[in-house]
Amino acid sequence: MRILPNNLLQLVGRALLLPCLLPLSSFAQDMLPELNMWRPNSTVLCISVDSANNVAYIGGLFTSLTDPDPPFTTVTRNYVAAIDLTTGEPLPWNPDPNYHVYAIAQTTNTVYIGGGFWTMTGQSRAGLAAVDKTTGTPLAWNPSPGPNVMAMSIAAGKLFIGGTFSFFTGGAWRYCAAAFDLGTGAITGWNPAPNDFVFALQPIGNTMYLGGHFTTLSGGLPSPYLAAVDMNLGTNPSFIAHPNGVVRALTTAGGRLYLGGEFTEVDGVPRSHAAALSGGSLHGWNPAPNNAVGALVKIGTQIGIGGSFITAGGQSYISRLVVVNGVTGAATDWDPGVNGPVSALAAVGGRLLAGGGFSTVMQFGQLNFTSFTPAPPLVRVQPKVFLQGCYVSAQLNMHDSLRRAALVPQTEPYTALGYAFTAGGASGTITTDAMAHTSNGSVVDWVVVELRDAANPALIVASKRGVLLRNGDVMDVNRLSPLWIPVAPGNYHVAVRHRNHLGAMTASPVALSATNTIIDFTATGFTAHGTNALNTIGARRVLWPGDANFDGTVRYTGQNNDRDVVLQAVGGITPTNTVTGYFGSDVNMNGVVSYTGANNDRDIILQTIGGVVPTAVRVQQVP
Repeated sequence: MRILPNNLLQLVGRALLLPCLLPLSSFAQDMLPELNMWRPNSTVLCISVDSANNVAYIGGLFTSLTDPDPPFTTVTRNYVAAIDLTTGEPLPWNPDPNYHVYAIAQTTNTVYIGGGFWTMTGQSRAGLAAVDKTTGTPLAWNPSPGPNVMAMSIAAGKLFIGGTFSFFTGGAWRYCAAAFDLGTGAITGWNPAPNDFVFALQPIGNTMYLGGHFTTLSGGLPSPYLAAVDMNLGTNPSFIAHPNGVVRALTTAGGRLYLGGEFTEVDGVPRSHAAALSGGSLHGWNPAPNNAVGALVKIGTQIGIGGSFITAGGQSYISRLVVVNGVTGAATDWDPGVNGPVSALAAVGGRLLAGGGFSTVMQFGQLNFTSFTPAPPLVRVQPKVFLQGCYVSAQLNMHDSLRRAALVPQTEPYTALGYAFTAGGASGTITTDAMAHTSNGSVVDWVVVELRDAANPALIVASKRGVLLRNGDVMDVNRLSPLWIPVAPGNYHVAVRHRNHLGAMTASPVALSATNTIIDFTATGFTAHGTNALNTIGARRVLWPGDANFDGTVRYTGQNNDRDVVLQAVGGITPTNTVTGYFGSDVNMNGVVSYTGANNDRDIILQTIGGVVPTAVRVQQVP
């Protein structure tokens, strides 16, 4: 995994230089996933962010995390982990509970962990533990409420907990809710005694709101699924409208209490799975998710909603995460494209973090945990090119022999060939799923896309690796998205280069913006920079093949010629030998380098320079 400095964010498979993270106050601009985050192997149920140290503490059902980049290193982290939000890597911090973690809270030096466990680092800790924030070592404090602690909140100098536990302490029972003094660790008198599970806690002023599966409080006082009690003793319940089903998530913004869960009404008024209260009464906010809500988070004046729903707030896209207006409930245009349930959300310091049981985000592989950050100015571009070496004229596309032989590397090969990308342009990994895809849009190889100055095309403004598909489309590493390149919208020459074909560039600058621009190098009417920059086969333009040494020229004889590269690849002595692999000398890209015989690579080089005068040279028409 690459280690990035603090101001270098790896977004959508690339690093973007940003002076700072932008405030997460609205979603008028793009939010992009950070693809450097290590991936838990199972569901994430809770997230707590230490913004001072740029660390996210996550808990859930997972037992390991895996690096998203080769060699895909895996580390063991049982049910809880600390993620460095700069690098995306897990920290050594490892409390090692022996079962699931459902809730996390923190102070300056301590992380509180709640769940279904009985031990922490081998020490007895039933359902609740306090661990050192630096080392992960369990502290001596051990109240042992028992499994399962499912919610936590820190307020008024106390740690409030909720769950399914029942224990006797301080001369009284505590059913499903309790509070501890943060200074002494002692149990406090706060004892609302709900009669069933508590899943969510939210302080507002001097009131603690509880959401869950309960229907009564202490003394049998009716308070179905939602309660509002004072923070001192947990008595003196405040007036509040009640939902008709389980509440699983709470948050607050603008003086309103937002709730999400499995209910369909609040105070007899239809509210599908999400609602807001103001002064205890139902508010007009009504995003109406079409299935259960499991997480809520305040994002400035907006509310992030996560769950198992498909749509909410009238969104036009399918995502289990949506951001909506905090007053109207209308969804924003931002489409995070989360394909599975979201059970935890956190928003801090310009980031929106999500955890759950998903596998893709914005069509990129993101397993169970993801972080979104505001995108800087960018353009979207989708070149379309054919490589003559693997072009199949009868099908008007290319063959994917290298992919079918499992020879295409999962990371770009150009850095190893000496190509210097602009900041972050090399980052990104083709996922196993994307590589396994078989269709007219399957992976052929990697290419380089360059944006060059409109007035001086010899000046490379930005460069980025791209994945070339059989149909000629150049896409991002997920095989589905256009390339997102971090430059200001404007006019640029666009060039495409390949490791054993001569590159080509647009003759004139092209206007690029955040809206995707398709540039078809294969069209007969396409005008390329220079003279005879592309070959023509039937009705399609193709890149000239034969640049086996990636030096921008095709030579059959003389110094640095490409024919010798083919001969050396097969051994340099016996020209009838062949070799299998991912080589620049494999000009026809069939996975086999051959110097003689049918479908050999040497003849293609000769044909590219004209096929008659072996001393001729063809030069790439990119300045």
